[in-house]
Amino acid sequence: MKRSHNLTILLVDDDADLLQYWSATLGQAYQRVLTAMHAYEGLEVLHREKPDMILADASLPEMDGFALCQEIKRHPAFFETPVVLYKSGYLTLEDKQAAARCGADHILSKPASVKEVACLLQEIHSEIHLRQVVRQGELTVEAPLPEDDYADFLTRRLGQTIAQLKREQQSLNLALNRFKDFANCVGHFFWETDADGVLRFLSAGTGNPLALPTFGFENAPFDAFFEPYFDSEGLQAVREDIRAERAVDRYLRQQGDEALRVVHVIGQPFYSREGQVSGYRGTLVDVTDVRAHSERLFFEAHHDALTGLYNARAFRSLLGEELYKLGADEQHVLCYIDLDYFKAVNDSAGHRAGDALLARIGELFRKQVRSNDILGRLGGDEFAILLRHCSLDQARRLVQQLHNTVSTFRFQWEGRSHEIGLSIGLLEVRRSELTAQEVLDLADQACYAAKRAGRNQIQVYGGEAGTGGQLSGDALWLEKFHRAVNRNDLCLFRQPICRAYRPTRPVAWEVLVRLRDGDRLVAPKYFLSIIDRYQLFAILDRWVVNRILDWLERDELGTLGEFYSINLSGQSLCDTDFRQHVRERLRDNPAAGQRLCFEITESSAIQNLANAIEFIADMRSLGCRFALDDFGTGFSSLAHLRNLPVDFVKLDGLFVKGVTSDPVDLGLVQSVQQIAGLMGIRTIAEYVENDETALKLREIGIDYLQGFHVGHPEMMDFLPDRSPLGNALS
Repeated sequence: MKRSHNLTILLVDDDADLLQYWSATLGQAYQRVLTAMHAYEGLEVLHREKPDMILADASLPEMDGFALCQEIKRHPAFFETPVVLYKSGYLTLEDKQAAARCGADHILSKPASVKEVACLLQEIHSEIHLRQVVRQGELTVEAPLPEDDYADFLTRRLGQTIAQLKREQQSLNLALNRFKDFANCVGHFFWETDADGVLRFLSAGTGNPLALPTFGFENAPFDAFFEPYFDSEGLQAVREDIRAERAVDRYLRQQGDEALRVVHVIGQPFYSREGQVSGYRGTLVDVTDVRAHSERLFFEAHHDALTGLYNARAFRSLLGEELYKLGADEQHVLCYIDLDYFKAVNDSAGHRAGDALLARIGELFRKQVRSNDILGRLGGDEFAILLRHCSLDQARRLVQQLHNTVSTFRFQWEGRSHEIGLSIGLLEVRRSELTAQEVLDLADQACYAAKRAGRNQIQVYGGEAGTGGQLSGDALWLEKFHRAVNRNDLCLFRQPICRAYRPTRPVAWEVLVRLRDGDRLVAPKYFLSIIDRYQLFAILDRWVVNRILDWLERDELGTLGEFYSINLSGQSLCDTDFRQHVRERLRDNPAAGQRLCFEITESSAIQNLANAIEFIADMRSLGCRFALDDFGTGFSSLAHLRNLPVDFVKLDGLFVKGVTSDPVDLGLVQSVQQIAGLMGIRTIAEYVENDETALKLREIGIDYLQGFHVGHPEMMDFLPDRSPLGNALS
């Protein structure tokens, strides 16, 4: 590559490897190649070094390449400095329009060869240099000249030369722009039209693989010229795209001598200086083989390789779509199937026999299900069938037939015969707010019940008598929970926390949740185990945090207590989305963070110790406080206390109740108080139920009390907006 000693290039890209490679390669062509990792560093280098050209990635972080270019062009000193943007992939119409709006001299797709970049930069620099020469010539002509014949002759010749240069420049610009657009494309055939869709340029790729003519196209509309080669419907769509001045992205059918081919036609409008569409440039690409390969990849991504059935991810996705579309008066039945005695085949005949058996079972299932049903293999020896628009009685008959077929089936392998059975769980699926995974889990429970009942049986979720279309058990509480979250039917209570020396004056509150079920309120013990089993605690915790923050935002004077203590699950400790959500809420209202205290149980903190420490540090930076709940029930509690930066320790009520009667409980509470005091951690005793216990806890030195002796939980929704509570905890 010939070195251009008089050019300095500034390269801006956040990819360190690409930056190093491109700068080294471009350094062979240019005297200096400056680099910057982001737009702000690029602006600093620009003002300091004043490079001749700038090459920048359009997808830079923080300030992208378009914004960087706009910032450069705003500055009078750098208005003439050429800026070239690049991006990965095919350039869209929006990309080109964005480049034009920000003043970029060119935008290109990231090429495979850096040599192409160097050549392109040289062409752009030469083009801009030519414009400057022409502009200087025009200024020279306008300058006063001596009034003699020789001067007139020179003036006329100079004017003619400049006019000729302008015409040649326009022609070169047209060819150059056409070359640049085509160079950024991959195609087997290149075409260009005017604004009316009339062809004015055709060129075939190497060997002309599409066997299309490259002559006789003058003054012929695109669709008329290609009518003998492509389907009329596709050509009409291309014509409509051009008339509507939108990008062309169509697939045309080309009927050849051997077989039908699929051709991808792509076109983008190009514009005049006035911003009007001057025409279209595009390519034709034979994508028959690529499309077949893509379809094969799609099939492999969504189907089980062994049986050809939908895999677990695809089945779950399709189930979710069917749940979303289910009408109020419609229902499906989900069948969860587990093969009985499959392990015996695997153990006795080997995994190759097991794979062959699964493939055969998949064939049997495929022959038995209806055409509109969805059949999938969930993994191992587990299958699922969604019987669409099917009653429970009809599903029983269909599944019984399937069960009978497999019961009479004998798998032959190397001279031995193997018997297989099916344990099947059935679940009526009606419109509800359950997720696809939850519906699968419920059907799995029914299948497990069939196995537990002796295997090779069919079990309906909720009992053989049916449920009358109503949900029961886990499904009932899952449905109630989702409805409560979506309709704000959860209800919050608060229980006061007081100083030990002043147990009648609340200074903080613990938030408790109840579920509204008609006219009654349901205690957590009835639904929290379901929420834990189905990994829904993060949803509940987010709902509670949102309601409390809304509550605190209305309390501008801080009269509702210094902070509200919210119980947080181990699931939320590990949920980055939950953490980000809390950060965003507190970013809008920083003062609210100082009035939040998150309670985490000792067991959940220890099980997720790294996540707990990270979460606590993140939230404490926003002003939040933390309490370690149920302290004393886990192993090595005092040792773990050193690793968790908490503000409060809440002694488990099991030990608090016994401080007046059990010397062991008394000794444990005294030990925790002594250690916490040395570490600067305040203590809160739960389940304080009488004055005798409160007095003993004050003697030990416990800082705060909570329990029925201090105050019962009160419904927050019915509390007044302002209440005179105690001052801050100190």
